[in-house]
Amino acid sequence: MQRMKQLARTAVYWPGIDSQIMDLCRTCPTCAEHQSNPPKAPVHPWMLPEKPWSQVHIDHAVNFMSHNWLVLIDAYSKYPIIHQTTSTSSKATIQLLEEDFAHFGFPHTIVSDNATSFSSGDFQSWCQEHGITHLARVPYHPATNEAAEHLVQSFKKSLRKSSLLPKSALQEFLMMYRRTPLASGLSPNEILNGRQIRSLIDILKPSPVHIAQGRQSQTTRAETTSSSSVAKVLHSYKVGTPVYAAYYGPRNDNDPRWIPAIVKKPLGARTILVHVCPRGPVWKRHIEQLRPRYGADQDADPGEVTIPESTTHPPLQNPAPSVVPDATAQPPLQIPGPAEPMSRWPQQTTYGPDNPRRSRRQRRPRVISWTSESQLVGDLKLGGEVLCVCFVRPYWHIVTRKSLAFLIK
Repeated sequence: MQRMKQLARTAVYWPGIDSQIMDLCRTCPTCAEHQSNPPKAPVHPWMLPEKPWSQVHIDHAVNFMSHNWLVLIDAYSKYPIIHQTTSTSSKATIQLLEEDFAHFGFPHTIVSDNATSFSSGDFQSWCQEHGITHLARVPYHPATNEAAEHLVQSFKKSLRKSSLLPKSALQEFLMMYRRTPLASGLSPNEILNGRQIRSLIDILKPSPVHIAQGRQSQTTRAETTSSSSVAKVLHSYKVGTPVYAAYYGPRNDNDPRWIPAIVKKPLGARTILVHVCPRGPVWKRHIEQLRPRYGADQDADPGEVTIPESTTHPPLQNPAPSVVPDATAQPPLQIPGPAEPMSRWPQQTTYGPDNPRRSRRQRRPRVISWTSESQLVGDLKLGGEVLCVCFVRPYWHIVTRKSLAFLIK
């Protein structure tokens, strides 16, 4: 329009020439169709929500690194959430949103673009059922949903520059984004969750827990050594110190509760590993479950006991006359006596290839009964052997005298 005015003034002039040229340009359809875009309006920011996770901006990053991505960001705390997905349908989007809302709750407002997954009837019905107001931006105007668009650009730049796999690069980006402080001095995680997350950069700083524990130990030491309080004497157990360890397994009333042991390794200020003497297992015990033990000479491995020749019994003063055994006489029957009762106290034995573990269950003794030879078989002999009839529960047996001794065993 200005060029037309300058050109007209070089040749002609009449009153009102400028206004007539302006009216001609404004009413020209061809000029109106090809004119430039109007100047951009000043940015009108969104109203700041009242509290965190009240207004959430969402968007899709489609076909980036052969995957689709769902992007969420909180308008108050700038807390980002990004999901890798294979589908951008309304059903898949609702499932991912429900997973996030299960952690942080349902927001009051969701801001998105006019994509099919957000403008469908299923998504609108889901928002109404959960009391969520859905605001869709103006088509082809990304500045309306600037929070989500800015997160998408930052996310894409970070993944392009990373040498890790997409999933690992995504987790690293989210960690740093949530950890970086904003202009207010607080990070997104501090604003939303009320605490700072611990990342790799926090390794350079001393842990607040260790600092608090050091102060607590100093305070406890000062209270213990003060004159107004009576310090309680606690035993210090070092490696190799003989102790009594409390036993909490099954036992009889007469069985001991405190077992001799040796300190194997301290695990902390109150927890100690002990080795049961002499070849027992290793237990973890608190210092309240240990007692000092004196006289540790009995802890040595007893090994095999050998009886010297000088300790054998002396011969009898009046030995009985020797009796010449009869070759035709049969040896007496050996009847096993009742089995000795077993103790329920666990045997502290180390099992291995040289010492296999065997059952110590008390077995019921066999009941054996028989009659005399004359009543059983009479004068019948087979091949010079006398047959014997015996009862070994639950069967009757007819065996020879030699086989009977083996059967009783």
